[in-house]
Amino acid sequence: MKALHIFQLDFATIHLYENYVISSIGEGVTLTQKQLDTFFEIFNTYYSEKPFVSIANRENDYSLDPNLLKSKRHPSLVGIAVVCYNQQSKQTARFEKKFYSGPFEIFNSIEEAIDWSRELLTE
Repeated sequence: MKALHIFQLDFATIHLYENYVISSIGEGVTLTQKQLDTFFEIFNTYYSEKPFVSIANRENDYSLDPNLLKSKRHPSLVGIAVVCYNQQSKQTARFEKKFYSGPFEIFNSIEEAIDWSRELLTE
C-alpha cells in the first residue's frame, strides 16, 4: 500500500497510511517532548477524529524517555507496534512497554505489525 503522506523531519521519517503511521527515528536521536509534539501536530491534522495505530520501525538506534509514553497520549491512538531487528532493540521495547497503558506489541517485521494494527482496529 502506498503512503498517503510522507514527512521527512530532521529527526524522523513518518509515513501516513489510512489507519496507521510508520515512523523511523534517526540514528542516535534522543526523542524529546518537543519532537513528540511535532508528531502530535501531524496526528491532529490527519487523525483527529479517526483511530490509528503507530508503528515504530526501529531500524536505527535511538533513545526515548519512557516517561513520554506515560505522560501524553494522542486521543485517536489505539495502540503502538514496535518492529525490532535485534535483541537489544527488543529488550529496549520490552522496557518501554511497561510505561504504556494501552496495547503495545513487539514484532519482527513491518508486515506483522500492519496485520496486528488491522486486527486491533476491527475489535
